[in-house]
Amino acid sequence: MRFSDRKDILKTKNVILISGVALLIILSVFAYLIWGKVRFIYYEATEFTMGTRIRVYISSDEMNPKDLANMVLREFERIDQKFDPYNPESVIYKINHSNDWVDVDKETFALIEAAVGYAKLTEGAFDPALGRIITLWGFDDFSSKNASSLTVPQEKEIKKALQMSGYQNIVLDRENMRIKMLNGAQLDLGAIVKGYALEKSYNIVKSIDKDATGFIDAGGEIKIIGPKYGKTFWVIGIKNPRGTGSIDYIYMKEGSIATSGDYERYFIVDGKRYHHIIDPQTGWPASYARSVTVIARDAVAADVLSTAGFVMAKDWRYVVVHFPELGAQVFMVLSDGSIKKSEGFLAYERKP
Repeated sequence: MRFSDRKDILKTKNVILISGVALLIILSVFAYLIWGKVRFIYYEATEFTMGTRIRVYISSDEMNPKDLANMVLREFERIDQKFDPYNPESVIYKINHSNDWVDVDKETFALIEAAVGYAKLTEGAFDPALGRIITLWGFDDFSSKNASSLTVPQEKEIKKALQMSGYQNIVLDRENMRIKMLNGAQLDLGAIVKGYALEKSYNIVKSIDKDATGFIDAGGEIKIIGPKYGKTFWVIGIKNPRGTGSIDYIYMKEGSIATSGDYERYFIVDGKRYHHIIDPQTGWPASYARSVTVIARDAVAADVLSTAGFVMAKDWRYVVVHFPELGAQVFMVLSDGSIKKSEGFLAYERKP
């Protein structure tokens, strides 16, 4: 009887021990789910604005990520409506259709002043005053549906539009916060405004939750909000400009990446591709690259320099050597399909 009781007691202790271990495991898994994985629940939102799809992928402990994502999308809408040169209600439209000074707010003045600064820095490879040329080519209201109806302008039309283009025609009056265009030139901030919207949206998110993670993708231009699950890399594919899938992959925890390519807004006449990235010197689509990808800390710089690098692709050695001095790493697919990249770009290609 005593032996049997002892045996039962040992069995009971073993059951308690096993139950305790099982409970500990369950609690550990629960704690991991609560404090580990569940902490980083990502919310995804998309919307079409600025002529492209905006995708927000975000996680936050300080605010409902859905609300944060919607704030980002509303900011993109605000900037699009304000700086769309073809919207009669926008400030850019008013500047473009005035022969006199136009009073502007601080945000507008700062963005246009920055655009002029980048134009000077890139010796005109990036030019925010090509509205006449862009309209002449039909890229002001481009869609894949109307691409087949577009035609190549005559040389005399291009020369005339060039005479009414160029950042030198932008006059800035900082003291009175006003802007005037000369010689009928028109602004088009398409090569800087998405980067600006990315940077503004990022700052809004971080002002609410400095530890928020995720990214904002504006038609292939990406701003990293924070590392994946707070610690690891986001894997980003660089689109193959002449095929499907990606031509390369990079790993990023922070910063920005932008690609300018000839494969999104274009039309073909007699077997030749004509795209929207215009060389300000010639008035014709730049012809020495298929795509140029730039990584930079700032989304505005990445946006602008990807366009400038595309225009300057004939001098690709200059681009891959000197753009890093501006804080940008470059990956170029030239018109013959060859790839050129800055030395620092290699660091982003290495698997963590």
